[in-house]
Amino acid sequence: MTDGASPRVWVDHDQCVSSGACVLEAPDAFAYQDGPEALAVALPAAQALPRSRLEELADLCPMGAIHLAEPEPDRPGT
Repeated sequence: MTDGASPRVWVDHDQCVSSGACVLEAPDAFAYQDGPEALAVALPAAQALPRSRLEELADLCPMGAIHLAEPEPDRPGT
């Protein structure tokens, strides 16, 4: 991973049970989606957090629903 590049953060809604650990610990980075199920979603601000903080937040999830993926490399011509 290049310096300064944060991983992409996403919440797997098949795993999320709405425990609220991520929302309580980092309300600037996670929130509940609108709709009939109050599932967590990663907010745009989550992408700005350091990888170490994102890993801590992912570890807080009792279901392991928070995932990190390496950012897409820049492709020439795009």
